[in-house]
Amino acid sequence: MMEAEGVWNRAMGLSLRFLVLDQMDRIYRLDATRFDQMRDSPTKHPLPQFIGQRVRSAEVVVELVERRPARVVRTTFGILTFDQAGCLEVDVLRRQQFARFASATAAQSGFGVHAEEQPGVRDARYLFDDRGGRWVPTEDQLRAIHEAAMGKMRISRL
Repeated sequence: MMEAEGVWNRAMGLSLRFLVLDQMDRIYRLDATRFDQMRDSPTKHPLPQFIGQRVRSAEVVVELVERRPARVVRTTFGILTFDQAGCLEVDVLRRQQFARFASATAAQSGFGVHAEEQPGVRDARYLFDDRGGRWVPTEDQLRAIHEAAMGKMRISRL
């Protein structure tokens, strides 16, 4: 049993792929390092092609076998907002990420976020931030995203 587990650890793994779709549904790969730089220092790492846009994104977890993509494990969809200089709007991203967490937590616990000034009143603002930070792909878009994540189609890198 131990030997089989060791083989699995060496032979298999996971890879996170960040993909971005432009207005024309062209798919681009965004390296995790670059995304971290854009989030940590947005003014130093703009993407001028997305000036003033809300751009669809996909985070795809791919299972690797012998360092090759084997299957898509999970895909989540979000929206990245860029300012008039092409810089990632980090405050919007953080608000959306908190909202996604708050929505999931509220759904699991059966409770929502309560407004402090009005006991017994649920504050649903985070639900709007969460919905504004998500999108649902068409079947064709989902197929293309998975093909791109699996390396079955050539895509440009940002």
